[in-house]
Amino acid sequence: MGGMALHSLHASHDVAASPCDKSISSDSSVASHGSAHSSKHGAHRQASDSEDSDIDLTKQPRLPYVVGFSTIATKHKPPEPFGVGYSTEDAPEVIGWQTLSQLEYCLARLPLGGNTISHETKTLTVTSVIRTGYGRGAQLVVVNEDTVAKIYDPLYYEYTNDFDIKQDIVYDADGDYSREASAYIELQKSTAASKVVPAYHGTWTIDIDVIVRKGETPQKCTRRVPLILMEYLRGQPMVNIEVDSLSQRIQSQVLREVLDAEAVIYHAGIDHRDFLPRNIMITGVDKGDEPSCLVVKVFDFNCSTVLGHPRYRDRQYIHQTNKLLAKWHPKLLNPIVRWYGQMNELSVPGWCSARYAEQWLWEQYHDDERYIPVVWDPSNPDTRPQYAEFESGSEKSVDSGLDLDSAVEKGEECGDMSGLGSADHIALAIQSS
Repeated sequence: MGGMALHSLHASHDVAASPCDKSISSDSSVASHGSAHSSKHGAHRQASDSEDSDIDLTKQPRLPYVVGFSTIATKHKPPEPFGVGYSTEDAPEVIGWQTLSQLEYCLARLPLGGNTISHETKTLTVTSVIRTGYGRGAQLVVVNEDTVAKIYDPLYYEYTNDFDIKQDIVYDADGDYSREASAYIELQKSTAASKVVPAYHGTWTIDIDVIVRKGETPQKCTRRVPLILMEYLRGQPMVNIEVDSLSQRIQSQVLREVLDAEAVIYHAGIDHRDFLPRNIMITGVDKGDEPSCLVVKVFDFNCSTVLGHPRYRDRQYIHQTNKLLAKWHPKLLNPIVRWYGQMNELSVPGWCSARYAEQWLWEQYHDDERYIPVVWDPSNPDTRPQYAEFESGSEKSVDSGLDLDSAVEKGEECGDMSGLGSADHIALAIQSS
């Protein structure tokens, strides 16, 4: 199907070297890409997509990200974030990719942006699997027992949607990588934020080999795939917790800790944009545990935006929010305003009654000195809460209890909420400021 098309695509973009340069004789053994030696995790597998001697370009090779898979990762500086939330110029695309099979497109992809730091490498061995599979998007595995690798491999993204339309899997995978990497890099600048997200261990690439047959000659092709390494979180996703098994006191404490974590992340300059129970890990909610044992960690930043990035799409809307935060520095935007009318995703799983969500927010945060004060009449819940007028002396510094640092200086903060578009949320956040 695609031997000539694949070659012409590479040639048209002046790629220095094809990923399929290495011809191998038809009787050559490819066992080196299968089992090499035993380990306590079973067969030690090298970085290969296939155990077969060769595969047709129209077919997908076997999933390589299984227990025992081992590879050398090379440090990588990711490209500038692009896609959702950014006005960054998109990377050049392969012309005519829609006519290619998924494997052909992944082999024809243009070189990943950013910079390879070739002298920094590390060995990664998959020791357990979190989420992998065809059409599953980024692959999640545990490597070296205690680290999660999130692998942005377009070959295992969904190529054809429910309407039988092909999706640009390379754009999707590289965009996910660029945005999530950018978010984690920014979060490292805030001591407070780094405590409510997984520990970050950098961005890397791995080379994945696949043996394909083009005409009569099998060839080894190499695909370069980016990944992020982060802390292996142990606990329960918030969405999986049986809320009814918890006391009202602990339910309320968990929900408060979750909103506090989001506030800290946002104060560090990151709009998560997918802040849902499935992306929040909770530990310390077993029966009998005291609320003081709770630990909340937020993950999955591939949809997020760095609000201070020069290519952040809605930067023109944040001036008033900057002024509000500068006035009240170092206080945070108050969840009463930010989450007003937006508690649906948390009330549906049972964490908070949708009917009384606004009253709950008021009870929790109306006198919390860590946050900008709010004016609201609980007896008239349909009236939107507003930020209090700033008065001289109101700006006194308080111990937030969130270990806030000075990562975001006056005038450098900006505002948005996960469930809304950036401009919409900023409009909510600054009302009556």
